[in-house]
Amino acid sequence: MQTVVLYRKNGCALCDEVRALLSLFSVEVAEIDIETDPELHEKYFLEIPVVRINEEELDYRSIDYFELQKRLQ
Repeated sequence: MQTVVLYRKNGCALCDEVRALLSLFSVEVAEIDIETDPELHEKYFLEIPVVRINEEELDYRSIDYFELQKRLQ
């Protein structure tokens, strides 16, 4: 099973939506709260949710069902 990383923070409605979207696929989701790491917070603060599939990152502007389906094949 493929592992996908979801960079998120608490109270983020978009993050919750992306988590639900990822649950439609047969993937393991590793969630990382950006607020626990100052470097991640600085890097992703304005971009979350961010999904990393292999070495490629998708920010909230490019995450949708069809894009995830294409990249998870």
